Amino acid sequence: YQRRVRGCWCRSAIRHAANEADYMPHLDPNSPEYDHEAFLGHDKKAEFDKLPASEAKARLQRIIPYLDEDGDGRISEDELHDWIKKQLLAYIMDDARNLHEGNDVNHDGFVSWKEYVATTYGLGFVDNEQMAPKDGEFDYREMILRDYNKFITADANGDQFLSVDEMASFVHPEEFHHTRDLALQESMNDLDRNKDGFITVEEYIEDIIADEDDVRVNQPEWIEMERRTFLSHRDLNKDGKVDLKELKEWMHPGGNAPALVEAKHLILLSDKDKDGQLTPAEILDNFKVFVGSQATDFGRMLHNEL
Repeated sequence: YQRRVRGCWCRSAIRHAANEADYMPHLDPNSPEYDHEAFLGHDKKAEFDKLPASEAKARLQRIIPYLDEDGDGRISEDELHDWIKKQLLAYIMDDARNLHEGNDVNHDGFVSWKEYVATTYGLGFVDNEQMAPKDGEFDYREMILRDYNKFITADANGDQFLSVDEMASFVHPEEFHHTRDLALQESMNDLDRNKDGFITVEEYIEDIIADEDDVRVNQPEWIEMERRTFLSHRDLNKDGKVDLKELKEWMHPGGNAPALVEAKHLILLSDKDKDGQLTPAEILDNFKVFVGSQATDFGRMLHNEL
């Protein structure tokens, strides 16, 4: 649970800022390091990783017709953008439904704060969220307070209950307009270890090294690359640290929805004839860009077409 609370929008939102920003869940469904999972979704990404190149290309070829919405034989930026949004939306809503179902104790279709506290922390914390721990026990008070702030912010209609749609903004606050500022501040709080309002490169590297699930933390060359990227691309005013404005640009480059940024990035890498669109041949010639890069923290983005 502790990793979910911190990692939900800190590590995944900052280190792999590749999520869509301009949709609400009731609507119809910059770097190569997140291309694979943004395009395929996490579960399919893991499956593709185990395939020989020939089989990966064959399966990728079966996806292409679903990208080509107008059937003109070329994949436009808008069509690629739509595909990536659908992968993200499927992942987010699957996450939200699972969490909502697990916390809707009375099965009325809504989750109250008391239900959430009871199922997440235990009945003993209901109406007593700031109970001091006994000797040797873990202190949940800060975590509960963070969850409460997130709960009331995600509760868009203010009725003190979370619908499935509102649960989506609770579990992925970085993706929704009404919770994005909270996610930004929480991300800053998580990385700003000395609480001076800035993220230094040392604090950023410390957070990377603390991620025991990332096998790359044992690769000095990767750590050094992250250090250089921080100083060259994240620290925009070159003062040696990242402030809240720079962090916002990090999470949402240029103010654009990152799914659109990713679509532009994939076209830039694969568009050989520079016509702003992709042919099936261009996609297959660069299949590693789409199905071969390192994993991100996108999670279980599923598509049902395969």
